[in-house]
Amino acid sequence: MKAPSGGDFEAFAWRVQPTLFAILGRYCGGIEHELEDLVHDVLLRALLRWEQLRELDEDAQRAWAGRVAHNCFLDRCRRKGSESSRMDELLRLYELSEQQDGSWEPELWEFVNPEDLLQAVERLSSPKLRRTFELFLQGRSYAEIGKDTGEKPGTVGARLTRARRELRELLREPAERRRRERRR
Repeated sequence: MKAPSGGDFEAFAWRVQPTLFAILGRYCGGIEHELEDLVHDVLLRALLRWEQLRELDEDAQRAWAGRVAHNCFLDRCRRKGSESSRMDELLRLYELSEQQDGSWEPELWEFVNPEDLLQAVERLSSPKLRRTFELFLQGRSYAEIGKDTGEKPGTVGARLTRARRELRELLREPAERRRRERRR
């Protein structure tokens, strides 16, 4: 095969491809289409950064390509791992849904309505817990709540944890009552 007579990038790609195939060939374990995809990914990234890469000497360009090849391979492995775990989880959920019989009951939280929550917030044990949780319900961050209440974000987090624990207890009885009513 003859080297192309095109521009700088084509010459770079021609020089670096054997290195990329050698590096990634060991990683891909003989899966040809994955090897070619990864080499193309690296060359695409090089093309996108060509203005910076063209200023480097040939050794630095090869080093950059080697690092990017390694990172592309790791990214691909992570994506495959997360896709695989998502598929396993979906399969597990499907199997659980197929196994459900008439004894399945909805979770308690499904019987709580917004009015119940607002009433329970009013019954929290302290005004500080109420104020902190109300600000949280408005969508404020821990830092924003802390600025408003004069507390550190860690204190805000601890208060929200305590408020959630109290709310869980306050909402349990109405939710259980509604669940019993629905069964009838």
